[in-house]
Amino acid sequence: MIKKEFKDKYKYVYKDSKGGQHELGEFRIYKTQKYKGPKGETVNLINLEEVPKSYKKGKYQYHFNVDSPRSYVNERTLASFFGAMLEVNYLDIGCNGFSHKDGSSKPSKSHINGNNGDFKYLRIDKALECGSGTSLNIIKSPDSLDYKRQNKWNDALYKFGWKSMLGWTYLSKGKKKYLNHIPHNTKNHYHHLHIQHYEPLYKEIKE
Repeated sequence: MIKKEFKDKYKYVYKDSKGGQHELGEFRIYKTQKYKGPKGETVNLINLEEVPKSYKKGKYQYHFNVDSPRSYVNERTLASFFGAMLEVNYLDIGCNGFSHKDGSSKPSKSHINGNNGDFKYLRIDKALECGSGTSLNIIKSPDSLDYKRQNKWNDALYKFGWKSMLGWTYLSKGKKKYLNHIPHNTKNHYHHLHIQHYEPLYKEIKE
């Protein structure tokens, strides 16, 4: 039986490698008809705009923004997002969106029900901007990409459930470079990383 105070909410606690507990918050879920799902099948969506954009405790920290009207994840992908951010402890995570409130993802077709997401490539200068034209174009400015940090971020996203990624291989000083988990170019992905095929190791605790 779920306690009344936790009804329609999910609480997130990150446990670090030394056993430390990091309480990240309790967030309202929006029970929504699953987009393109059978009638009556629902999905629990959470608005990233209602999630604190920053956290810091000891060496564990994150800071992100949402640069898209597609600000809804589901209860599982939010857990994975927290896990990946606290794996790398970056302060410049730019999210270019998951789903809309109804679980759709127009104009995209592949970001439904809060499962698949987009992120800006990480910059060497660690700038975190919002608005049109602020995503790093790694065709035009390949040497502005923080290759090492981007690979660590890709690895963290993979570890926490997204087993496929779409992006871009690029030329830097005449040498072709491949980002981790991105073996080839995907059209229109030279300015953002797309994560998909969500298959997490997930255990839910009910109180």
